Amino acid sequence: MQEIILKWFGPYDLERIQLYDLAFDKGIYMISRIWGEKETLLYIGRTKREFQKRLKEHDVWIKQYRGQIKIRLGLIMLHPDTKFSEKLLADVEALLIILNKTVENTSNTSTYSGRALTINNTGRRGLLDKRITSNSDLLEDIN
Repeated sequence: MQEIILKWFGPYDLERIQLYDLAFDKGIYMISRIWGEKETLLYIGRTKREFQKRLKEHDVWIKQYRGQIKIRLGLIMLHPDTKFSEKLLADVEALLIILNKTVENTSNTSTYSGRALTINNTGRRGLLDKRITSNSDLLEDIN
């Protein structure tokens, strides 16, 4: 089983995301809404481009939500002998989506067919569990 660390930063206001150095990196991102005292996870995505460019593409549906929209940016931290790949990025995104029941994601919501993977969420992870794995009982119930 491959194990990775996903280090989270934020939450950031969507309108100000370009002010942060991390906005020019790539990886996994989460969009959530704070309404009253409750935070709801809306979307988990991945990008091999700059976060700020990808996030602009969500403007159409984000504007339908009232409340505060918050962005968290996740960087995949790999062991020096592990190579970063787009497939790994896709597997991380898929596992996060299926185990977190987002409101706006339309793909990766019913089955997970990626590699055997454990994600250790560190930093400002918001609503995410500290550790998730593709061997989860929750995943077996879904698949």
